[in-house]
Amino acid sequence: MPHSLMPEWSGAVAAAQELLRQQQLEEPFTGLAPEIAPGDVMQAYATQDAFVAIQAHQRRTAVSGYKIAITTPVMREFVGFDDAVSGCVLADTLFQSGHSVIASQRQHLIIEFELALQFARDVPERKAPWTADSIADFIACAYPSLEIADDRHAVYPDLKQHFFSLVAENAWNHGVVLGSQIDKSRFDDLWRATGTVYVDGQVLGSGHSADVMGHPLQAMAWIANHFQQRGRRFKAGQWVTTGSWLASNFPKAGQTLRFDIAGLADVTVSIS
Repeated sequence: MPHSLMPEWSGAVAAAQELLRQQQLEEPFTGLAPEIAPGDVMQAYATQDAFVAIQAHQRRTAVSGYKIAITTPVMREFVGFDDAVSGCVLADTLFQSGHSVIASQRQHLIIEFELALQFARDVPERKAPWTADSIADFIACAYPSLEIADDRHAVYPDLKQHFFSLVAENAWNHGVVLGSQIDKSRFDDLWRATGTVYVDGQVLGSGHSADVMGHPLQAMAWIANHFQQRGRRFKAGQWVTTGSWLASNFPKAGQTLRFDIAGLADVTVSIS
């Protein structure tokens, strides 16, 4: 369903407008009130559609890419949901390496360290579920990426009660910074590579592609199947951030963060 169309749940627009009001007034994330909150994950996605469509219309932009969140067993146990979730990235929040994020414009800034994969061609409808092997033919290239998010000072132990509101709020996405391109010919090296995060030149930690759903292509198969179940298919040029290789970071003004995929590519962001 294009994001310009009305969502299928009748309560979606009101719920989306309330989430936008809370963001604009910089209220802490406490979930939607029970009388307007989505009651299941499909209502949450309908609200997300409305949430994204309202912003796209107001800002005269469109969806450029997508994200996958809740990719690890630990996070799924934490939020009380046994699957990953998807979100959207609007084109006016897609940035190139070296971008500066103004911390004061976010309530509680988060940076996550991810791999984005871009589609080479349209993904057709398929009767059999997509797998890592079958989706690989449709991937053109990869980019190290940094997701910009804002949890609005959420109380994390309470997220199980408000998980559908988190999904509705576009999984807290506020943008993505893309690094230099990794050609598909380097994918064998990429799947073996270690990704290291540096904060002001000091090592914060390292991760591996297998830390996210077992393999980035498993994540792409997941979202292709997820979209098909929702009546959608990916188009050539669209891309997906596949989940963080390390724990979320809460940076401070004045810091510079760099995510380096050894020997292949890196991406940086500065916090001002």
